[in-house]
Amino acid sequence: MTTVLLVGAGHSHLHLLRRAAVLRAAGYRVHLLAPRYFHYSGMASATAAGALPAGAGRIDVAALATSHGVQLHEGTMVGLDFQGRLAMTSEGAQLPYDVLCMAIGSVVALPGIDVDAGVLKVKPLTELSDLDARLRASPSAIDGSGASVTVLGGGSTGLELAAHLSVRPDVARVRLLQAGPTIGADLPDGARRRLAALLERRGVDVRTSCQVTRVSAAEVAYLDGSTSQHDVALVATGLAAPPLLNRLGLGDERGIPVRATLQHVHHEEVYATGDCAHFLPQPLPRIGVHGVRQGPVLLKSLLARRRGQPLPQYRPQHRALAVLDLGAGVGMAVRGRWWWYGRAPLHLKRRIDERWLRSYRQR
Repeated sequence: MTTVLLVGAGHSHLHLLRRAAVLRAAGYRVHLLAPRYFHYSGMASATAAGALPAGAGRIDVAALATSHGVQLHEGTMVGLDFQGRLAMTSEGAQLPYDVLCMAIGSVVALPGIDVDAGVLKVKPLTELSDLDARLRASPSAIDGSGASVTVLGGGSTGLELAAHLSVRPDVARVRLLQAGPTIGADLPDGARRRLAALLERRGVDVRTSCQVTRVSAAEVAYLDGSTSQHDVALVATGLAAPPLLNRLGLGDERGIPVRATLQHVHHEEVYATGDCAHFLPQPLPRIGVHGVRQGPVLLKSLLARRRGQPLPQYRPQHRALAVLDLGAGVGMAVRGRWWWYGRAPLHLKRRIDERWLRSYRQR
């Protein structure tokens, strides 16, 4: 038997859990090192802002692993012995492996910004889940004047959060700060203009070319020496691989360097998928679709290893559908240069998200 250790409950590893019987039949012992719950990023903004129930995007990883005969070791990886092929866990255990698969997601990138402890970041998602409680507990919300919120970052997540918070009854002011000259830089021009008009109509204070030096629990400091105050701040300034990878010698802020086969460029027994992978054949955005589509490739690769067959390669699709949830029952679907705004895109998103989540909640 060959021991495969899955570290992290990323999209690709959820796929392997459902097909653990296939791996066992091929001669694998499957172990999973991960937290108890998986939080789905596609619903993170809506659940954090209180538009959806807190558990709407949550999968019980322990129940999923148990139902498919996989041993779960709750916790995270804190150390790695390449030579001895041992993974050290946050609970003090040492887990042996023959093949190591990494899918531990990403964290917020902080380019030149000093962020105080306690300021909310959009990744990891467990931290973002505190937003609703923070808003309810803010003095401005309690006294009825409404909370003031600062969102740093004008990418998709920052736009979703600003849009959701702008229609929340206990939020009076939303400020969206973007370092670059425009919000939604990766969106088509027409979609970007439509979003800007929506935010303006909802009273969001959008500031572009805004150079932030420090964020604390109460204020933002700018490069020109000025400041602005808030009750709650959210940092959504892009994503990077977790610092753990650098400490373990697996990679850097770009991620674990992998070939098209999803194998580490220097360690053929190590695989990486999703946000924590640095896909060497071409740059990939940190979006969930890659982790989802890499799952079947990872499964085929593990089976091919046991059979002594050539390993499959991951070939990214050129364009992927993305749907922004903009609150108040509307969304925006984008695929390449095509975009669509209104209630129908959000309805489509809900159907896709709920179907995907349901597939991992059914025993």
